[in-house]
Amino acid sequence: MPWVYEPDRDRKHKRNWRHNYAGFVEVANSIVAKCPHGMTPQECEHLLNTDSIEYRPRRWPHDYPERIYNIRDKVVYRATPTNPGQSYHGFPELQDRIRELPRNVKDQILARADQLGCRQEVEKWLKG
Repeated sequence: MPWVYEPDRDRKHKRNWRHNYAGFVEVANSIVAKCPHGMTPQECEHLLNTDSIEYRPRRWPHDYPERIYNIRDKVVYRATPTNPGQSYHGFPELQDRIRELPRNVKDQILARADQLGCRQEVEKWLKG
């Protein structure tokens, strides 16, 4: 089943980010991920549905993934459900969150990086 990309309804996170690369900013003591300014909804949907890594924790009771991971421009992205079972919203993933994933999911992310020819960069990014 192809997943639908759903843009953030509250576009406040997109404001004041005019860079064509992913990044992170601190807002009110929280880290907010920023997608590249020129990234289109079509690109986001492509990431959800093309060679993505679906993560379902051991006790996840649903038939849709809790998270979907993929890589764009050597950056790991995570998508979470917006309309469970149908749509997701994605953003660059924080390094600390990746470190908490099970080894097999990290291995799948690195395998995807191999496919894209950016394993070394992704491994370096994962180590911080």
